[in-house]
Amino acid sequence: MSNEVNDLFEEFTLGTSGMAVVFLPGLQGSMLELGSIPKVIKKLGHTSCIPIIHGYSAQSGFDTFDIWLSELDAVVNVLLENHDQVCLVGLSMGATLAIAYEADYQKNLPVVALSPVFAFDGWSVPWYYPLLCIVFKLGITNWHYKESQPYGLRNPEVRRRVAKQILEQETTEVGSASLSAKHLYQSLRLIEFAKKILGDFRSDIKIICSIDDDVVAPTTIDWLSKSISSSTCKIIWLGGSYHIITLDNEREIVVNESVEFIQESFFKRKAIVEYSNDAKQLIIRDRIID
Repeated sequence: MSNEVNDLFEEFTLGTSGMAVVFLPGLQGSMLELGSIPKVIKKLGHTSCIPIIHGYSAQSGFDTFDIWLSELDAVVNVLLENHDQVCLVGLSMGATLAIAYEADYQKNLPVVALSPVFAFDGWSVPWYYPLLCIVFKLGITNWHYKESQPYGLRNPEVRRRVAKQILEQETTEVGSASLSAKHLYQSLRLIEFAKKILGDFRSDIKIICSIDDDVVAPTTIDWLSKSISSSTCKIIWLGGSYHIITLDNEREIVVNESVEFIQESFFKRKAIVEYSNDAKQLIIRDRIID
């Protein structure tokens, strides 16, 4: 790929399988959030990439949610020029972005949704959180929402490590140490947009989430699974983690379940392509014989 194309990605590793996996961390997050899933994907020979989406990715400035979607589309289109298939793997708001993108652009891309956010209704979300949107609309925009305990983590060791990172750096393993009002407002707009078009989501999807998610209530996940129109929708419930499941107690299960779905999607697509090629050869042969 050219240098111009590589400028689209925070990380890009070209594989040989013909499949590309696009990873979408949480809002203002980075590859640190994704745990070891990208590493396993590379070992399987798939292209692994984390796009730089202006206003969404860590330290990328500000832009509106519709720009996030259009820039993701530009990334997918570039990858489809050189790959037979593209799969989206999103964490937290990244999962919401992936679902909204597929519902809106209809590219028939399989999606792994890790702790998707369609409401901030988990047990650790402050009672005043729903009012922040009203505060923003009133014109009070010069504020930040700071990450606090438990940081989406049940594992005490990882939580202590993240707590130290938040004191020392802007971007941590669980994303940005704080979110600006402008970014937060755009994430709420993305959620509302996604809700309106969920019925248009028809691709294969695997949702992996925690029953004890501190950010999103399990009832919201149930609602999500019933709102999409996909014929293949699998949900994996975890019992020992909070929101950032890629780094928490059951991270190995998350890796295995994610990779299993990606591989199933890969071989399913490969079988369809091979069947199509065989069918074309039969048609050509029959025409020659006639």
